[in-house]
Amino acid sequence: MTPEKIKPRWVFRGASSEEKVAVPDFFNLNNIPEGTARIMMRRGISTEEKLTHFLYDTLDNLSDPFLMKGMQQAVRRIIQAIDLKEKIVIYGDYDVDGITSTSICVRCLRKLGADVNFYIPLREEEGYGLNRDAINKLSKEGVSLLITVDCGISSADLVAEAPQSLDIIITDHHQPPKVLPDCVAVLNPHQEDCPYPYKELAGCGVAFTLCRGIYKELYNEDYKENIELVALGTIADVVSLTGENRILVKEGMARFLLTPIKGLSALLRITGLVNEDTKEILHADYISFGLAPRLNAAGRITHAKYGVELMTTESGEEAEALAQILCDTNIERQHIEREIYEEALQRIAELQIQDDLVLVIDGKDWHPGVIGIVASRILELYHRPVLVITVRNGVGKGSCRSISAFNIHEALEKMAGFLIQYGGHKMAAGFSIPAERISEFRKRINDYAKGIITVDDRIPVLELEESLPLDEVNIEFIRSLDLLEPYGSDNPKPLFASFRVFVETARRIGNDRKHFKCRLSQNREPVEAIFWGIGDKDPCCPGDIVDIVYEPEIHDWYGEHVQLICKDIRPVKDYFLTRDFLIDVFVRLRELIPNSKSVAVFEIQNRLKRSFEGKYSRQCLCTALSVFEELNILYRFNRNGVGYYQRKVINKKLDLLSSSIYRKYRK
Repeated sequence: MTPEKIKPRWVFRGASSEEKVAVPDFFNLNNIPEGTARIMMRRGISTEEKLTHFLYDTLDNLSDPFLMKGMQQAVRRIIQAIDLKEKIVIYGDYDVDGITSTSICVRCLRKLGADVNFYIPLREEEGYGLNRDAINKLSKEGVSLLITVDCGISSADLVAEAPQSLDIIITDHHQPPKVLPDCVAVLNPHQEDCPYPYKELAGCGVAFTLCRGIYKELYNEDYKENIELVALGTIADVVSLTGENRILVKEGMARFLLTPIKGLSALLRITGLVNEDTKEILHADYISFGLAPRLNAAGRITHAKYGVELMTTESGEEAEALAQILCDTNIERQHIEREIYEEALQRIAELQIQDDLVLVIDGKDWHPGVIGIVASRILELYHRPVLVITVRNGVGKGSCRSISAFNIHEALEKMAGFLIQYGGHKMAAGFSIPAERISEFRKRINDYAKGIITVDDRIPVLELEESLPLDEVNIEFIRSLDLLEPYGSDNPKPLFASFRVFVETARRIGNDRKHFKCRLSQNREPVEAIFWGIGDKDPCCPGDIVDIVYEPEIHDWYGEHVQLICKDIRPVKDYFLTRDFLIDVFVRLRELIPNSKSVAVFEIQNRLKRSFEGKYSRQCLCTALSVFEELNILYRFNRNGVGYYQRKVINKKLDLLSSSIYRKYRK
């Protein structure tokens, strides 16, 4: 049985849920609504200059590519290779960042007439990054310039052993080790003394900056092609969507509809990520869950080369075929992932490590291509660092996912004596380890974590912008939030809380009944709310009064209306129902709803509120109506999407205790 997810803490970004700080005039001058302005201010947009950059920066605002350390040497060597018709190979990684980085460089260099090809190692057979056999093989094939993308920064030893006939340029964005490769050039904004001002580029961002450098050197103009691929890789790699990454993603997504990249266009169509009615691309999180998994599936299950071939082909027919292959592969990946996830949960129980600070889960012959996804899913469940290891032929290959309080790359560095190799960054990493050392490694990394991970760190946090009455969550306000797009790391989709909300109706939805839909009201017409994938337990019942956390969105099914995507819910445990209170409400109801007549639910709620103004709250009155529904005194039905009440004539004495709502809230 799958454990229940840990209930999160609610933390407001401001000083309190009621914080309403003063908004400077420059927001109003830019037509930014007050609520949206407060969100921007909490995200560091505190001056007019910062607001201007946030709203209006374009590709023209990117930094000079030659500020990146090593750029001059890299550009000169590449141009020389193009002029001399040397064989160039782009050596990439097998995730989305690696696939897009490789494709960006291949497309750019082919346009310049270079003799360029690409190489991506097989995940299962060759592992991550550079490997000796591949380097020697490429050298023997006559390759004289090797350019890594999204990998290579930790391969100083391999670069030192490379044939003298092979020049190497490293482009990467992972944290550099103390010893860097000695080669033509190393491009990585994180390396020491690199003056490039923006440090959080994904691997595809570094690759794109290299292409910008080449074009600036050759033509004294900026390179602006393939920005769609930069957006895709940046979103998929979950790097900070601030500064230059925000520019790259915003500009790239704007070009998705008209992209000349046939493979991207085919993948967008086959996944349905283009809204055919509005001809708009859906939001960045749809890219994360729609495009990225399909590209990732190739590198996880078959070969990432299909992803690069898709993004570099000039044949529409080939693009359609490759896009379909990736979608079919993703279905296979999902099946394998589900099996390993269940086995990993069983392994946790078998090892009795469910209370460990760091979950180190090993299994035999698990598919190495999906263990990272499994680690992410288990982290969501337990909210602590997770290391999933697949063991084959005496060697364990591990994939790690972590929480913000625990830098997993630093942890692996401390455990280096156990490991064959490792690499990555603070939230995700990979490593290999002799199988016989896994048990001791599990103990040591947990000992190390005791000085770092606190009790609070093990509780997930929902960061909320502020609390809002439901009547303030209107279509105009939700539209204003689009100014914050694209959402991602360091610029998350805003979450709001509403307190003491009444649950009018609630029901399970979906073929598998795993989702939940309810109608919530406070001081206006009800609002629809959706809980996706809630598990076995219903989050609320009709008649409940609850506090909720949600993302608001505009739903356009049969006309635009507000819909809340609920992230958490808490029952309000006030005990306020008394027999006298219910009698008061019932007497008034007999006046408001004549026999055999029907009256709109919202109208009844409003009339009751006016009748008992200052005596009973609207939520209490709504709860009383739910008690009467449960006792069959009131009958609710829908007509043209509007809820109505009819009052039934009751000729027998009713037992209030037969109402579960009354039992829950009675004094």
